[in-house]
Amino acid sequence: MKILSFIICLSFLLFCIGNVTEPFDTKIFSSQKNDVSVRLFKIIKDGKFGYIDEKGNVIIEPKFDNAENFSEGFALVSSNGKKGFVDKTGKMVIVPKDFEVINGFTDGLARGSITTNSPYTKGYIDKSGEVVINNPKIWGACPFSEGLACVVAGKWGFIDASGEFVIKPQFDEVSPFSEGFAAVKFWDESKASRHKQGYIDKTGKVVIKPQFDLAQSFSEGYAAVGMKKGDDYQWGFIDKSGVMVIKPQFDWTYYFKEGLAAVRISDKWGFIDKSGSWIVKPQFDKAESFSEGLAAVAVGGKWGYIDKTGKLVIKPNFNEAMNFSSGLAFVKIGSYDANAINDVVGAFDLEGKWGYIDKTGKYIWQPTN
Repeated sequence: MKILSFIICLSFLLFCIGNVTEPFDTKIFSSQKNDVSVRLFKIIKDGKFGYIDEKGNVIIEPKFDNAENFSEGFALVSSNGKKGFVDKTGKMVIVPKDFEVINGFTDGLARGSITTNSPYTKGYIDKSGEVVINNPKIWGACPFSEGLACVVAGKWGFIDASGEFVIKPQFDEVSPFSEGFAAVKFWDESKASRHKQGYIDKTGKVVIKPQFDLAQSFSEGYAAVGMKKGDDYQWGFIDKSGVMVIKPQFDWTYYFKEGLAAVRISDKWGFIDKSGSWIVKPQFDKAESFSEGLAAVAVGGKWGYIDKTGKLVIKPNFNEAMNFSSGLAFVKIGSYDANAINDVVGAFDLEGKWGYIDKTGKYIWQPTN
């Protein structure tokens, strides 16, 4: 678990300063949401990406080298080393100049690297493709969330859509805002509070004092927090007043979604409710959060889906499985054993074949690669 803590911190740092093609998709810091109104789903066929509708009809032919899901009406794609945004017809409508896009639009802005600065710094474009935030002091940046974005300028702070600092750089680590709160880490000369995490509101005021060794974002009014115990951590949940409502007892946990949280204890995953009671007893090798009434779980090296009673409603036939969105789930067959990687689930790669299933487990897009 010491390694896990390091991976969490390193992954978030790379997410904010790096050039990645997929939205950061951990259970702690996810901020980019799929555009459910568009109802287009990315596919890969013959090594190229395209998009289908919810019935499996090809709307945008596979022709891109890489692609993200639609967000706010546009999808980030790349072809022949060039990145840009397409609309729902597949037309390339935004090709930024002197700007290397990292992720899709959130709150009307997309982050990326400003290539005219040396070394490259981070900034944001609007939906016309114009650079609207260009501060040469910012070398790391997150997507916007709830009107603010966390950025690095020496230390971490938060800017608004105008690029102005509304919370000055002062923190050693932060997470994006979620439900009005952001987790932050302080480096204090006092030994007792060094490396502890707490929460601030959108004015920068500390509303939950730094007292936790690890802290996740708020979801459905609760946040998972980790307390060090020996070489490991035990996880529990706090409410927005900072009260520990579910005492630390789990080896790892994801956020609450649809009233339940996936938690791990003694190497098995189950689901608890907000009272901390077991709704689905720990029995799975891996588990994802619930989405649209179903949750992906791994059994014997394969992924399937359960309902909120714990009943296996889609048999474990898949090597990887994503959450349901707009009635479909992206699943993979071949090249992966669900038992092979600890603490990592639902990772996207180009090995094997990817398809879409509906909530009955029926393919609406047969797996392709």
